Amino acid sequence: MRMKWRGVCFLSLFAGYASGAGFQLYTEGSAEALGQAAAISGRTNLVSLAWYNPSALAGTGQAQVMAGAVFASIHTDFNSDTGPAADSSMTDDWRVIPHFYAVQPLDENWTATLSVNAPFGLITEWPDGWAGSVVAVYSELSTVYTTPSLVYRVHEEVSVSAGLNVVYADARLTANRDLSVLSLPNLGNRAIEGDDLALGYTVSGHAQSGDWGLGLRFQSRVKLRPEGTVRYDNDPGFGREFRAEGSADLPASVNFGIVNGSINNMTVGFEVVWTEWSAYDELIFTFPDNPYETSPEVNPKLWRNVFSFRFGADYALNDEWSLRGGYVFDESPVNKFTLAPELPGSDRHMLMVGLGWKHRHIGIDAAYSYLHADGSRTGSGVVNANPPLSLGAAGKYNAMAHLFGLSVSYRF
Repeated sequence: MRMKWRGVCFLSLFAGYASGAGFQLYTEGSAEALGQAAAISGRTNLVSLAWYNPSALAGTGQAQVMAGAVFASIHTDFNSDTGPAADSSMTDDWRVIPHFYAVQPLDENWTATLSVNAPFGLITEWPDGWAGSVVAVYSELSTVYTTPSLVYRVHEEVSVSAGLNVVYADARLTANRDLSVLSLPNLGNRAIEGDDLALGYTVSGHAQSGDWGLGLRFQSRVKLRPEGTVRYDNDPGFGREFRAEGSADLPASVNFGIVNGSINNMTVGFEVVWTEWSAYDELIFTFPDNPYETSPEVNPKLWRNVFSFRFGADYALNDEWSLRGGYVFDESPVNKFTLAPELPGSDRHMLMVGLGWKHRHIGIDAAYSYLHADGSRTGSGVVNANPPLSLGAAGKYNAMAHLFGLSVSYRF
């Protein structure tokens, strides 16, 4: 099944673990990155730089690989303005986000890298019949970025890289289409499913001067044009499938990082990330041959471009063990006048700790992060849904999350 839709990729608070909030993950980088708040683009010799800044891997002397996963659980509560009877909580099952990285030196100046990860993704699941079910009950998006890059060392202290992002996206969205209050049919749950394959690119640079390292990375927009199907539980045609069409843009971003290693046994990093969330201006569904929904379903979003600020540190206890920690402040791009339950976004704070061990050719990294999201609300003055939210969906959302990361690396 394939689907076209505009904006269906932008559907969940679960995915707000990364640059510029929204639905980009913090978990794509590996446990070694998560443990130090992903403030690593100015560093060198970390395998997960194959994603965060490939140019920093110029001059790597040995081939390396890393594989692992981050396990994430988010808990979101909804407190209705109409009273406790309409309150609800999102299902907070544990989710797994895998990653894989490889670095292969070609000669003294050229290095090849490969990154396979999931920088955008979500799963949200609200109870059937909750106050906002007309907009979203179950939302799932997975994106897999396969990014080969080529790194060139311009001279001993400066390097650059360029890579191709091959992006596969797969999505499923369900909502309750009981529109009897609008004198329309009760269609039961509506399910949209589909996938797409798209291309983007990335370029990066790195400079090293003594104990100071500077990193810069640009990720391009990725234009998704999925195609797929929509079904209704109460379809009198006994489960017929209809086409769904649209489009979606994953935003561009710019990372700038600075790292200092002058403190004895400690490396400290600071990172600023700008994300072009203005690319997400509206959410549109179009159903060309659908007898039940004959006009486009339009939800304005009007998100804004935002910054994320990351602080991280790595302290070498000895030749084998490293202790890590960090903090992230993540601005929310969500427009308060278009906030809706599929992504009740707000500013976020993350605290993380990590531990790294390496012995000869093998390395193991572990990290834990706690995420707290400032409360956000929707109400009767919010233009956030077509069809509109019920009165019971006016209220406040509060969220928190736990993330555990584990990565294993091998140096040949």
